[in-house]
Amino acid sequence: MKFTTYLLIILSLATSGLYAADPPAILGQYLEPGKITKGEVVKLNIPVEFLKFRELLKQAQLGDPEWFKSHQEKAGKDNPIPPYDAKLGLTKAEYDKYVGLWEQRSYKRVEGGEVQVILTEDGDNTWVINVTGQGMPVSTLKYVAEKDQFESSNGTLLRIKDIKSPKESIYREWSGQEWRYFNDGDLVKTKENIAIGRTGDGKFGLLIYSLQELSGQGKPLADDLLMIRFVPKKLKE
Repeated sequence: MKFTTYLLIILSLATSGLYAADPPAILGQYLEPGKITKGEVVKLNIPVEFLKFRELLKQAQLGDPEWFKSHQEKAGKDNPIPPYDAKLGLTKAEYDKYVGLWEQRSYKRVEGGEVQVILTEDGDNTWVINVTGQGMPVSTLKYVAEKDQFESSNGTLLRIKDIKSPKESIYREWSGQEWRYFNDGDLVKTKENIAIGRTGDGKFGLLIYSLQELSGQGKPLADDLLMIRFVPKKLKE
């Protein structure tokens, strides 16, 4: 049976109300089991002019690596913009302009990025976040509630530190949970992550999946990033 056909069957079962099992709380806070929710595959849209600032930061880093590392740490976790200092190689007015450009970053739906998201049970307390269309790679992972881990064709994605990103971070303010698989093999090095959470304003759910693979010689074999924004389960008052 083709995977797309399987998803259509899942969606059909969901609309008929046959999924009544209680979901694991960690996923159930964002998605109601068996309920189809609208979503979209998005990419981060950063003003092109901001890329010049990145180049200036690289030059400052090359000029004094130790100073730059210490100075960048002052910005706080997940903030890519260090505080102003003349050693960055630009005036305060230029710096403020680039900060303003950074504030203009936004999520943009990719072409044909409309998807449907549904949480379904797949066996004994094993759950799948099924996503249609371009988001389908997420549907290949299974969440094992008893162990709080995801299973993929690569192996087991273990729970890591929860996400609590500030508004200055690349994805703006959001919080959630994340799982990771890492294999430092001799032939292939693989890192696979999945994260689910909610934006700081509570309006959107975020589902982020990534897969990176390098050959033993350091040649990139895969570098995939999938960001899905969806309508989340409403927060309790």
